[in-house]
Amino acid sequence: MALIEGLVLSTTAYRDNDLLVKVFTKDEGIITVMARGVKKSKSAMRPIGQPYTWVVLDGIYPKNKQGLGFANSVQESKIYRHVVEDLTTAAYAALIAKLVTVAFEEHVKQPEWYQKLLAAFEQLNAQKDPQVVTNIIELQLLPIFGVAPNWQADPMTGAVEGDFDYSDKYNGIIEKSHFDMDDHRLHLDQKTVYYLRLFSTIDLSKLGSVTLSTVTKRGIQRVVDYLYDRQVGFQPKEKRFIQKMAAFEGQLTIKPRKRED
Repeated sequence: MALIEGLVLSTTAYRDNDLLVKVFTKDEGIITVMARGVKKSKSAMRPIGQPYTWVVLDGIYPKNKQGLGFANSVQESKIYRHVVEDLTTAAYAALIAKLVTVAFEEHVKQPEWYQKLLAAFEQLNAQKDPQVVTNIIELQLLPIFGVAPNWQADPMTGAVEGDFDYSDKYNGIIEKSHFDMDDHRLHLDQKTVYYLRLFSTIDLSKLGSVTLSTVTKRGIQRVVDYLYDRQVGFQPKEKRFIQKMAAFEGQLTIKPRKRED
């Protein structure tokens, strides 16, 4: 028996009242545990059936780091209420959960990323801009996917200050004097470049109030999507849902034309 601390990422129905629960744990990385009787109305195990809930379980880790573990009881739990009650925030939380699930193999310790994940959900629950929080996670996950853009300095001169753009050819930023060396650079505005560089290294637990214009947010998202499409080769359905939701919300903001008599 062991105390298993972690964040519930997702659940899958198994038999009538049981669930298979994927948990990003503090001590053993991502594991899947069997939770029996969770769906019964009076079950004390119900907190583990809610994704994006922090839990401490009395259970058993998977034997020899293979197969399933078991959750016998919930000792502590904390639901990130705003995350599950706000539709937009929940959509971004689902994307974060999917990204880390794909990025990391099960049964491999990830203490740094466990703390980052908790920090992300704390910020989401504090009603920080969910796109900003998710973009930070997306950018910092890139090296885990084998993609490591250079956001820090021009590779030819080492310049860290000035006007920059993103270049696929040079796998990162290049300074203005080198723009003519890549005809396919992304032509980013400098505010977008600034936040891409900041988000690639920022400590999420120290994220303050960040208010970005719609234009800047679109610019950041454009680059993130470009990198995941072109270099990672991964576009989860959770991201497509967010895109559709944003498009629908955009339609709602269009004022209907006045009817002509």
